[in-house]
Amino acid sequence: MISALGARGVSTTVAALATAWPGPVLAVDADPARGSLVPGWLSRWWVDGRITTETGVATVAAATRGMTSVPAEALVGHSQEVPHARHVRILPGVLHREQSVAIGSDGWHRLGSALCDLTLSGPDVLIDAGRRDPQTPWPLLAEADRILLAVRPRLRSCSGSTDLAMSLRARYGDRVQLAVLAGDSQSAADTAAALDLPVAITVPMDLPSSQVFADGIHGPVHLERRPLWKAVRRIARGLHRQARRPVGFDYD
Repeated sequence: MISALGARGVSTTVAALATAWPGPVLAVDADPARGSLVPGWLSRWWVDGRITTETGVATVAAATRGMTSVPAEALVGHSQEVPHARHVRILPGVLHREQSVAIGSDGWHRLGSALCDLTLSGPDVLIDAGRRDPQTPWPLLAEADRILLAVRPRLRSCSGSTDLAMSLRARYGDRVQLAVLAGDSQSAADTAAALDLPVAITVPMDLPSSQVFADGIHGPVHLERRPLWKAVRRIARGLHRQARRPVGFDYD
């Protein structure tokens, strides 16, 4: 999942989907500006030391330098189990832009090679690619089965996403779809028409629940009854069924 200007919520959505995922999943924080999955979603376990940012995408890139084809085993020792969702492992992101520069295109390519090998017989992988940036991890997007452009159903977000939508469609074709955040079915349809891309998922506005996945705070009572949680559970099941199948395949 990647976004452009005016489309906050990529990390929050990836965290929510990972939590709701119906099987083993690796969440990769590949935001080139600064990883936020650990300082946000997992902040309470980061503070008490059960999650660390000393390993992650930067250490994978450093450990595999000089390699071309990288096996899944190269990820061992760099990812961590999420304490409250043990079916999820996290590969923490960079803490400052200099680390992204050091990883470079080659480092992201090596990570993409390892993740592809991992999914052949292991868990699914969800990647938070953050906002478009000079250091955007394009090699990871190139290897993805599905690329979701996160956009909010607002004029500012749609206008700010136009160039990125065109670029992604030119690079990756039918693998590119929309993740409409804080929207409903009508606003999602309008957004699809504006950007000329199909909608893969629509995530409803639910601020009290979203703070659980954005900032790691304790959620509202009966989170399982909230609109966001109901939606991401349904979406996660659907994406899990479709994983590694052609995007145009009829699943019905």
